[in-house]
Amino acid sequence: MRGLEISRCALSMSVAAALLSACGSSMPIRATDSAIRDAGASNSRIFHYTGRKQRFIVPAGVTRLTVVAHGAEGEQDAFFHRRCFGLPGRVYAVIPVRPGDKLSIFVGGRSGFNGGGAGGTGRYGHGYGGGGASDVRMRGDRLKDRIIVAAGGGGAGDEYVYYGYCDAWGGAGGGLDGKPGGYVFNGGGGGTQGAGGSGGGGTGNGQAGGNGALGLGGNGGNGAHTGSQYLGLGGGGGGGGYYGGGGGGGGNSDSSAQSGGGGGGSSYVELNAITSRMWTGWGKAKSADGLVVLSWN
Repeated sequence: MRGLEISRCALSMSVAAALLSACGSSMPIRATDSAIRDAGASNSRIFHYTGRKQRFIVPAGVTRLTVVAHGAEGEQDAFFHRRCFGLPGRVYAVIPVRPGDKLSIFVGGRSGFNGGGAGGTGRYGHGYGGGGASDVRMRGDRLKDRIIVAAGGGGAGDEYVYYGYCDAWGGAGGGLDGKPGGYVFNGGGGGTQGAGGSGGGGTGNGQAGGNGALGLGGNGGNGAHTGSQYLGLGGGGGGGGYYGGGGGGGGNSDSSAQSGGGGGGSSYVELNAITSRMWTGWGKAKSADGLVVLSWN
């Protein structure tokens, strides 16, 4: 797991005083998402995954909010003996707000809600979907209104289950650039700050994965097929994010030609944030779905 800190402030700390000793300093944030409340903020609200938009109106007298968010994990087959899905990104930020500002909260789901790409169809069913991103939008509900994005992880590609080696792993989401999905050349690429991850190439007659896009992970490529019969393995879907990860490529009918995992999405914090930090591959969440916590004094 990797942390990336971004600081842009010259203001005195109030909401996060227990976390920050000075502007631009390192932030000792605890493993749990109750860290902000534990640090002394007098008010907080937790948003769990619901599969729909949620609302928050900034209370009177509040001029900054502390946000902790993480996206959703990618999917994988229940028979896998190892962790093959991509872990999500996590974001901490203190953002300036005005009383009465209307925020829209989208909490990502392992179901793919909020940008996770779908897995490709294959011989044993399908590849597995990418996790959705968790984001906060201000003064609007469109993708361009996002001010905080915590990326989702990539979905695992389909495998011959009895192997159990997890070669087609999903890429980790988060940070400025998400991580690519697994298996040599046909894993999907990670999303960046300016573009979606590239789709992984198909093996033999397997279909290439879809490219990621703004807010959307690419779909996994379908496995090689003859008529309506799929003989190859489906690729994993890319994780949602500021820009989504690419979908993994589908596999050929040859058992040695593996499908690819989906790439992880990228995270994002608005330039006006007072201070912020990002993590790639956050593995300490209590749920596979995303989470958003808002705190204020």
